[in-house]
Amino acid sequence: MNLNDSFITKIDKKIIEKTGYGAYRGFGKKPSLIVIDAQKKFIGIDKPILKSIEIFPMSIGEKAYRALEKIEIILKKCRQKEVPIFYTTSGVPNEEMPFNSFAKKRKKYEFAKEKRKDLEEIPKIIEPKGEKEWIVHKRYASGFFGTPLISFLNTLNCDTLIVTGFVTSGCVRAFVVDAASYNFNVVVAEDAVADRFDFAHRSSLIDMHLKYTDVIPTFKVTKYLDSL
Repeated sequence: MNLNDSFITKIDKKIIEKTGYGAYRGFGKKPSLIVIDAQKKFIGIDKPILKSIEIFPMSIGEKAYRALEKIEIILKKCRQKEVPIFYTTSGVPNEEMPFNSFAKKRKKYEFAKEKRKDLEEIPKIIEPKGEKEWIVHKRYASGFFGTPLISFLNTLNCDTLIVTGFVTSGCVRAFVVDAASYNFNVVVAEDAVADRFDFAHRSSLIDMHLKYTDVIPTFKVTKYLDSL
């Protein structure tokens, strides 16, 4: 992780130096891959962001498509090594909208009675395949909250979570914080995550790397997977 970002001041760097924040935790021996909310409504239906947000305003666009290419690379390697793969999907049924705390921070399009079902789909290039790939449905940010995911990972004796997906400052970050709280070795593939807000993406990656996870590029993730 590059800690020379413009977000980091001289005082920040001094604190990092003195505290030791940002040390690498490393991988374990039993990884699982987590693909967070790789749904068309977040990725977009077309690379140009302005075209995507006209159809669904939560779209990320071109940045998400670049991340998808990296997710595909990691997926292929995990399948070769028979590493378990979990996808999370995010969505709140219309009848539960009165309990959707996140909707209160967004405009009313979230409350539309008719939703395009295709926007909930995972793109074909990274869609689940085989018996060791599961989808975990969630209603809130963290893939752990209100889901059986921790039970599944414990059953597999998993000690390492490789995290990819969307969005960096939201569901990815929430998942990472919870995963660290459960004492997993957590790795975020830096170029396999994306966010609609660039400032949030950059600051979230830095903060996660300093305190909760190792943020590394895809080629280092695949190098680890090759070593299994």
